[in-house]
Amino acid sequence: MGVTMGEERNTEQLEKKQARDEAYKDVKMFIANDWKLKEETPEFFLLTRNQATGSGHVMVALLTLWWTLGLGNVAYYFFKNEKKKILK
Repeated sequence: MGVTMGEERNTEQLEKKQARDEAYKDVKMFIANDWKLKEETPEFFLLTRNQATGSGHVMVALLTLWWTLGLGNVAYYFFKNEKKKILK
């Protein structure tokens, strides 16, 4: 006998749940490493991480403000801007 539609659907749902559980374990690992969960949907998790710090901006300002008139801080902002990661 073959597999019925109901059994096939249950198997597919079980596989999706297992995949989501594995992705959630990965999300918890990223959160432990300073990532933030920005959005959660049934299809994916969106994680973000901003590497720029206030003390970093102060250091860049102290070292470059006189010569770059603040452009060093703008460059620091764009280089250290928010990183995104999508887990499915």
